[in-house]
Amino acid sequence: MSRRRLLCFVGLAILSSGLGCTANEHQYYAKPTTKVTGTVTVDGQPPGSPIVIECHPEGGLDAEHPSITQALTTPEGTFAFSTYEEGDGIPAGKYQITFFWGKFNPVSASFVGPDKLKNRYAKPDKTPITLDVSGDQPIDMGVIALTTK
Repeated sequence: MSRRRLLCFVGLAILSSGLGCTANEHQYYAKPTTKVTGTVTVDGQPPGSPIVIECHPEGGLDAEHPSITQALTTPEGTFAFSTYEEGDGIPAGKYQITFFWGKFNPVSASFVGPDKLKNRYAKPDKTPITLDVSGDQPIDMGVIALTTK
């Protein structure tokens, strides 16, 4: 075998041995979560179509272990926050809660268009809805009454 072929062979062997990963390398860091549920009404009625709800941690995302928590209401307005898995809850902390009520665009797989809530609850620094999560007991936020007026 020529020297060049031998070097290529050894190089490929070293490279491929480094590509294998142990099970521990595939694990991710998941903060403990607390189940949080509630119901949203708009002008005293269930929304009838999904409202996107997002949690924004006070002070911004954790730089070392960022996580995003959100929920989507049912047509009746019920929701359960999800961070790592559907309905698993939210990590401990203080949050501003935002709401966006648009239309689902199947092409972009996102909610778009004008906010039927008129951006009243769309910005973390403007929303009046907050949440303080501590401990591991489930939290029922009760009815969150939003308005379009």
